[in-house]
Amino acid sequence: MCLETTSTNSKTLALITQGYKVIAEYQLIEQMQLKGIYAIPSYSSAVLWFGVIFIHSGLYADGIFRFSILLPDLFPDAVSLPTVIFEKGVFHPHICTISHSLDLTPLFQYWNKKEHHIWHILKYIQLIFADPEGSVCMGLSSNGEPILLSDVNNMEAMRLLSHSRVDYSLRVKACIASSLEHMFDTPPIKDPHYIIFKRYQPEMHRAVMARLKSNSWYSLAAPSSQPSECVARIESEQQLRREEAAQRAGLLGNSQN
Repeated sequence: MCLETTSTNSKTLALITQGYKVIAEYQLIEQMQLKGIYAIPSYSSAVLWFGVIFIHSGLYADGIFRFSILLPDLFPDAVSLPTVIFEKGVFHPHICTISHSLDLTPLFQYWNKKEHHIWHILKYIQLIFADPEGSVCMGLSSNGEPILLSDVNNMEAMRLLSHSRVDYSLRVKACIASSLEHMFDTPPIKDPHYIIFKRYQPEMHRAVMARLKSNSWYSLAAPSSQPSECVARIESEQQLRREEAAQRAGLLGNSQN
């Protein structure tokens, strides 16, 4: 009985500790102030996250894609990578047509809790849609030709992207149309943190818009930010680290002031 109680208490403590670490990851995402992409932990499980990306430019402009992030059970101590699953039908070289999973290995070989954070995954997601060609390019040859990845999750998408940009664009437009068509579908899971969209309702939204336009709202609200836009191409994980260090330095400077 004592051994069972000790084991139960240890598991409970581990879950609580993991919960605090997940909250810290979420707070770090808020501090990074990423534009056009959002992710939140599930209400029922700390290792399940719900996300959505809004794309405003490039081949995937007007796309709104939902995704889920499944963290390893021992996150963040596990070295295995999180799993990112997109909604059905997203056409991209890095997204599998069967499992709808995103290949994270171009960015991570394994997870290092001292260097990697969930916000890195979100910026990587922005990258692959902002610059699909760059996301499959390993560099340039001595002749200046791009060196492409030899193996990706969707080889058909890779072939079209490399040899027929027009056909690739048509497939992308089809997947965008499908995502918008199913934007208001019933959530596949009953979780209060699942990101949902509601159709425009004049009686509800006109009142909200009137409040947003009122002088009293502007006197209380923070200065408005610029429209969301995807990040430019991220050349390497080292650049991600430099951006994180600069962001932290800025936050530290603001706190000292």
